[in-house]
Amino acid sequence: MDCLGIFESGNYAFKICSVLERKGYVFEVVSIPCQIAKSGCGHCMKFPEEFTEMVVREAAVNNIPILELFLIKTGFSKNKYIRKELF
Repeated sequence: MDCLGIFESGNYAFKICSVLERKGYVFEVVSIPCQIAKSGCGHCMKFPEEFTEMVVREAAVNNIPILELFLIKTGFSKNKYIRKELF
């Protein structure tokens, strides 16, 4: 299952993605789905669930606050987003 990491700005999503890419991990920056977007459009980082702890740890080390984490439950015609607690 995949996760979405929501940050204070899209620039933070690109920054943490770049930091992780230098360490050999390639994740995707995507638009925040309208079902969970709080204010207009923005960007978030999509990554496999098994990397959650590493993403949270690297974000903290690099002073990139994660606002929310969501699990993506794939549906037939629509995805469902389940809020996940931060550690």
